[in-house]
Amino acid sequence: MTTTFGVGIVGAGRITGQHAKAYAELGTRARVLAIADVDERQLRRVTSQRFIPFAYQDYRALLDRDDVDVVTVCTPPATHELIVIDALEAGKFVMCEKPLARTLEGADRIIAAARRYPGKLSTVYQFRYLPEVRRTRWLRDESRLGRLLFGRFSRFARFDTPAKPAKPGKPAKPGKARADWWGRWDVAGGGVVITQLIHDLDLMCHLFGRASEVTAVIDTLNEPIESEDTCAATVRFESGAIVCCYGTMTAQRTGNAFDVVGESASVHMPWAFDCMNAKRREQSLREVTDIYPLMAESRGSGGIVATLRSRLRLDRIGGTPSASAHAPYIADVLDAIAESRPVPIGPEEARASLELCTAIYASALAGRSVPASIDSTHPYYSGLTAADYANRRSTGPAAFGDAHALLAEAGR
Repeated sequence: MTTTFGVGIVGAGRITGQHAKAYAELGTRARVLAIADVDERQLRRVTSQRFIPFAYQDYRALLDRDDVDVVTVCTPPATHELIVIDALEAGKFVMCEKPLARTLEGADRIIAAARRYPGKLSTVYQFRYLPEVRRTRWLRDESRLGRLLFGRFSRFARFDTPAKPAKPGKPAKPGKARADWWGRWDVAGGGVVITQLIHDLDLMCHLFGRASEVTAVIDTLNEPIESEDTCAATVRFESGAIVCCYGTMTAQRTGNAFDVVGESASVHMPWAFDCMNAKRREQSLREVTDIYPLMAESRGSGGIVATLRSRLRLDRIGGTPSASAHAPYIADVLDAIAESRPVPIGPEEARASLELCTAIYASALAGRSVPASIDSTHPYYSGLTAADYANRRSTGPAAFGDAHALLAEAGR
């Protein structure tokens, strides 16, 4: 008999619709019973679109409900710490949107609290459940890639989505603007790095392990925010692998991609698997697509045999195709609760991507390479401020100038 979990969502902003869609896709496995947001207008908007029986402006009323088993936190990062800890102390299982907290200091306080309630806190990094990522992990773990050498991860997005005029048979679509807190250092913790590219930083750590050194550049090239809208970074991992990542909010479309290059083979998104040993390539493709079948993603050099076979299969959640990126992640969380095992992507894992994010900021503001490891003695452990970022224009070029002078001297 399937257990139906009662769900409460804290936060009624833009991302909430993605969670509601995922829960709806999971059918009887979960029921959204309550939602909370300090903004009454946002509450009315969400409850008018979806049937959610109870709505509150104080999230603590939601936590008081005995029929709410799982709490999903979809509020701005600066509020995560208080809500997550309160939810854990109320005896709930918790799924917290990324990043775990606005700062590493806040994340460490959450981790300390979560240790009192082991296995009950998960962070929403749903892209780990993409079939391309799952295949990459399997190929890595089965030694089909060899030692990982190089990677590239990218994420592009539009800052605002413009309105679309009506067309024959189709109504007009209103534009979508970013929330007013997006890009504020004191609320979001930064811009594109901590709110968008952090997904890719998580995947980098998920696939390559622990980072050791970071070199990065950030800037605000176009968008009306106080933090960065663009980033390019190079990360050295403890394994020796070098990984590049870059992201921007100035694009005309939204998209992401990655490449993972090993000694023996490479994996790519859009999906492709390359190996110069043809026999090994076909065998690896056949085995990995038997476990994680190809869906609608670009098949690249997936192989004709694997492609034809994969058309008969779909990645499934409870026997039905998944249309939501969040649904496979949420399904795994609910499975873990039902099976009395720790929920996936615990807070210590979530700290790794936030630490790498903070190191990227530290490198960009210093204008040089920095260690990826950050503890409580680091000046940005408690986060960055608008003043820290504004001062980069006076400190950054000087630091780069010193580096150029050293290089010139070394070349003599």
